[in-house]
Amino acid sequence: MPTGFVGRSANGGKVWLFEANKTTKVRDARWGDFLNILEHTSDGWSKIKWGAKEYFLRTEHVVAERPVEMIFLDVGQGDGCIFVSSETGANERIMIVDAGVGDNMVRFLKWRFGKLKEEFRLHAAIVTHPDQDHYKGFQPIFAHEKVKFDRVYHNGIAERATGELLGPTDASGRFLTGIVVTDHDMRTLYSDPAVRGAKQYPKLMHTAMTSGRVGKIEMMSTEHGTKEGGKAWLPQFAPSDGRSAAIEVLGPVPDRAADGKIRLRWFGGTISSTGKDEGKTKNGHSVILRMTIGHLRVLFGGDLNRPAEDHLLRHYSGIAANKPLADAVVGAAARLAADMMKTCHHGASDVTDEFIQAVHPFAYVVSSGDEESHAHPRPDLLGRLGKLGRGKAPMILCTEILRSTREKGREEDFKKLRELDEQVETLPAGSAEKREAQKARKALQDHIQRRNVGVYGSITLRSDGEHMEISFRLEAPRQKQLWQVYSLRHDDAQGWVLTDRDEH
Repeated sequence: MPTGFVGRSANGGKVWLFEANKTTKVRDARWGDFLNILEHTSDGWSKIKWGAKEYFLRTEHVVAERPVEMIFLDVGQGDGCIFVSSETGANERIMIVDAGVGDNMVRFLKWRFGKLKEEFRLHAAIVTHPDQDHYKGFQPIFAHEKVKFDRVYHNGIAERATGELLGPTDASGRFLTGIVVTDHDMRTLYSDPAVRGAKQYPKLMHTAMTSGRVGKIEMMSTEHGTKEGGKAWLPQFAPSDGRSAAIEVLGPVPDRAADGKIRLRWFGGTISSTGKDEGKTKNGHSVILRMTIGHLRVLFGGDLNRPAEDHLLRHYSGIAANKPLADAVVGAAARLAADMMKTCHHGASDVTDEFIQAVHPFAYVVSSGDEESHAHPRPDLLGRLGKLGRGKAPMILCTEILRSTREKGREEDFKKLRELDEQVETLPAGSAEKREAQKARKALQDHIQRRNVGVYGSITLRSDGEHMEISFRLEAPRQKQLWQVYSLRHDDAQGWVLTDRDEH
């Protein structure tokens, strides 16, 4: 069966699937959606198989090439993104940048990639830093017998159950020295059960080490990867690799000790603090990536915080520590500026205006949770993003808000819940039957809570570098339209210009 992809409409508007009469619209399709083509008819239509059903779409909307795709998944509390290159076949590269804390990512992979019934190989897992809401969702993925990874990249900070949590510190007290750089370093450290203890990060890496399905596990920073043009690039994504997307590594920025070994500076609770804050340090040394696809630049901000942003801004601008941070904005923008930004730390307010100004995006993605105590995204942070972003009306896309509910089974679950409510109310107090009904009701309530909030909710970005579509699924169809889509094109004079959106 020949295959293809949904192309863009001439004006950037919607592409529709039709019933056999070719006049009745069934649903909208998005640029880059995969197509199984049954036949091209003589009247300018193509018959396709979509799931278990057959539809028609105009042949002019069938193309052989696809755009780069980034799926910012609603993983609950945490970050999770899937990157799919525009290349196909042996040149295709699929990467996961963080995977949240729960099982949303692995469930999405099963939904997207044939329920993982056959062996599925991904290019890389990028664990930006050792916080559970970024890495723990990789546990069921690394443990899945059908999933393989060529590489796992991390920020070099490895938690331990023995000694200091983040490893040893140098004599000055300002630098972490127990940095895990090579695959051999990781395997040596976590081969010791005492070092792993009951901690989740060592468990995750030990699963990757011992599964037989994961290649090398290595640190990624500005001192690693592919060096080209005075910059560090993710291996296989340097400009000379000839891919449609190039991926620069902007953080962490290590120091080198006198003996040449890599070390990472401690961050304190504030910009000026000389203290040692474990959380700020783990987060502040997140793997920071900037993807470039033609005219489009997308920055992944990890869990940066004020001390880390101060460090990066001064590093990329070259200004001294005694100079105002505002002096760094223009110089740092040459390396940090982006059109879309995965906002730092789920919409926490612990960010600097200067960092937002240096990036100066017209669109933000905020990945935030549903059951967390941090009030992410912070309302004041959202106001700052809008105020400091590019253009009159910067787009703020939040996974916690733009989420989708389940497509099937919702009515049946609520019907069953009502039945269990009635049983709990009417069964004799203290009876075994009442206890069983209460237990079943609690289990069903938990199931509804988990599955009813952002099951496959996602914010999708697709681009060829000249055009861009940002889309997310509607919670209820609108005149057979399932997706809200913002279409943009790049203009040399105006930058990214909105060409189509629904006004509601």
